[in-house]
Amino acid sequence: MLRQIRILFVITILLSLSSFTQANPGGVGDGVFDMQCGGACHGDSSLNQTSSATILVQVEGTPYLDQPIAISTVISGSQLSYSGDLGIFLLTDTTGHSDTPADAQWDILSDSNGGTNNYVEGKLLAGQDNFSTSWTIKPTSLTATTFYISIHHGGDDIPYFAISQGLEIEVLPIPENLARLSSDFTPQTTRPLGEATTVSIETEDVSSVKVEWKVEGSSINTIIANSSSDGVWEFTAPASNQPSAIQWRAILEGEGPSQTTPWFTLVAQEPPFEVDQSAVYIQSFALFIFVLGLVLSIQIKFSNGGHLEKQWEQTEQVLQNQLSETVPPLPNGELPPGWNMEQWQWYGHEYLQELEEGAQ
Repeated sequence: MLRQIRILFVITILLSLSSFTQANPGGVGDGVFDMQCGGACHGDSSLNQTSSATILVQVEGTPYLDQPIAISTVISGSQLSYSGDLGIFLLTDTTGHSDTPADAQWDILSDSNGGTNNYVEGKLLAGQDNFSTSWTIKPTSLTATTFYISIHHGGDDIPYFAISQGLEIEVLPIPENLARLSSDFTPQTTRPLGEATTVSIETEDVSSVKVEWKVEGSSINTIIANSSSDGVWEFTAPASNQPSAIQWRAILEGEGPSQTTPWFTLVAQEPPFEVDQSAVYIQSFALFIFVLGLVLSIQIKFSNGGHLEKQWEQTEQVLQNQLSETVPPLPNGELPPGWNMEQWQWYGHEYLQELEEGAQ
């Protein structure tokens, strides 16, 4: 019994601690991951098979220091039709660690899912055999970096892995008077549903800004941004009543060379559901204390069971002894004709008394 209680106690602890971990069925979610996550997050790396998918990579924009460029990829191949889920990495090395853009001194300003992650997940539609995604990034130092696109997907209950050829990008110094974005400009990537959004663009050496925006599958719309303050320009993105994404880019004009930024992604989505982690931990701890108390009470009950049983046996023996002292002795060792034991217990002494008086 004690062994069963110990097992129950261990199970209780594991159930309580499970609230402090996260499970990720169907994917790990977008994030910043090294390529080694291909083994840890997408199945045992020793079991990965080489995917036959084709990975095309291209760059949009000139890689000036602190200025954004876009890296996009198109992934295709019939093998992708085996699985609806696809994970894509933007990497700067193939060693499996310290290989994110940040490790090579590049900032991710946006990804096609509306975040700032080097790893994004997508889902292939039925009959679709290609998938495209992109990142807008900027260099923070004068350096040369080789970029790779890595993918992970399933098929026939087997994890598949593939990586593109390297694409080297050398960062250039900023030309004099280049019309450009401010070095600390960070684009807005998400917005709530049902609201028009005012987008601000911080610039340097810019005298006018023209903005082009589009929704996937539609034509390009052009608007003139308004100057709100020194070097800051604004335009209004129309409201969206359902989850969707628009892409926009700015054409910057000034006294020096003009520049067209890469496409930025602005995603309209429901506010994320936020879980109060403190409340979850408190509830888990309360559950742990409750179950622990229950286990201890069961253990005390069973540990005292033998003692209670012994006490009951002693009590029963005492009652039997008292009963044997109060029951009159049977004449000739037998009940008189017509008597039962209960009658004899209560009235047998009278019978014996009468029997003794009759004999006298």
